[in-house]
Amino acid sequence: MTDLPDVTRLPVKHLLRLEASIVTELRRRDLVRTNNKPLGDIAEHVVWLARGGVLEPNSTKSHDITSAAGQRIQVKAMANRAAGAGARFSPFRSADYHTAVFLVFDAEFEIVEAYEVVADHIEQHVRFVPHVAGRQPSLTQVRSLGTDVTAEMHAAYARIDGASPQLNSPAL
Repeated sequence: MTDLPDVTRLPVKHLLRLEASIVTELRRRDLVRTNNKPLGDIAEHVVWLARGGVLEPNSTKSHDITSAAGQRIQVKAMANRAAGAGARFSPFRSADYHTAVFLVFDAEFEIVEAYEVVADHIEQHVRFVPHVAGRQPSLTQVRSLGTDVTAEMHAAYARIDGASPQLNSPAL
């Protein structure tokens, strides 16, 4: 496997672009059926860097991060908004969280929008969709219900590619 490029020094955004092109090619060859990406995990890491607390294990129900103050935060991410403002985030199947942070990435994996929405707003304003067994907010709904936290998430995202381990720890 020595003919493979050394990816160890590539910035995260470049790794995501490379991964996206690989998945696109695998789909073109009919070898994979989905566009599942590591973007959700990276979005969780960004929010954790911004907010601190504990990044919960993947098996934790209803939230991804517990802040130092005990607030449960759910993280949702979306990339390449082909459907525009009507695009939907993955569904909420439980309301056992305090807030949700939504990150929107463009085709170059830059964060272009980020919003925080309290759980009660999602429960009250986003209808339950039986076939997905949850509430699946659109980008339009998130924009109208949320508080813009784009600058905060940009600052945290900028820290991901740093070589120092301190850059990959939450701000205290």
